[in-house]
Amino acid sequence: MYLVGFYSPKAKSGVTELSVSIYHWLKTNTNLSVAFISYGSLERENTSNELIHEFSKLSVSEQKRKVKQMKKAHDITIYDASSQLSEGVLRLLPIVDRLFVVGEEHNEFAYKLQQIIQFDKIFDKNVKSFISHLRGNKTFILQESKDNRVIGFNYSKQETDDIGQMIYTDYVTHYLNEKLIDKNERVFRKIKKIPKEDLFNGLYELGIDFEKAMLYERYVFLRELMGQAYEEALEDLFPLFMHTPYTEILDKLQAELYMISKLNF
Repeated sequence: MYLVGFYSPKAKSGVTELSVSIYHWLKTNTNLSVAFISYGSLERENTSNELIHEFSKLSVSEQKRKVKQMKKAHDITIYDASSQLSEGVLRLLPIVDRLFVVGEEHNEFAYKLQQIIQFDKIFDKNVKSFISHLRGNKTFILQESKDNRVIGFNYSKQETDDIGQMIYTDYVTHYLNEKLIDKNERVFRKIKKIPKEDLFNGLYELGIDFEKAMLYERYVFLRELMGQAYEEALEDLFPLFMHTPYTEILDKLQAELYMISKLNF
């Protein structure tokens, strides 16, 4: 269901210790089904079907297939991405739902890494453009303790509690978002089946407000006049009409009409 990754660009940063502690916290403090994946080797944990290691030894396709299986079988899967910037790590990070970058000095790095992940997702055939309007990855920065001079992340029990609670809260939000996305996907599939010449009536019969249904039809028509394909216009405008008040949509349409009126054809 929900895949959360832990990563640091700095070697020996304690990413594995931290992610394992979060795994045990979630197992102890929630009734969720929790699994764990380690990119490297685990020496102190007993491996099982829900706790696996040495992920780096699998091919990328095998890794993605295994992650897909574990996401389907468990509520939360913790992914210990290790402390290395290898091609294998970068290839797998785009499939995480949430990414935690360890180290407060890595704010800029986390931002750049998130840009790479989002860029990769643009070319992922499984990511629909209209879903991208509803779903967005988050990158959290876990602050480093300055009390200990040992390089790396030093966490206390209280910090584990805080991070565990953060992940649990984010999981709940993610779960609700997934339900919202599923609902929107079902609605959009029905919209695509409506005959083009009967779009307004079809939208209204699906339960979309009269004013929004009429505006949706006219907005799509405007986009077609501007050269956009009908189905592409339907998809681009769908999130706007599902989650934006009528007055804001009207303002946006009027702004586009104004810009068009200023063009010299």
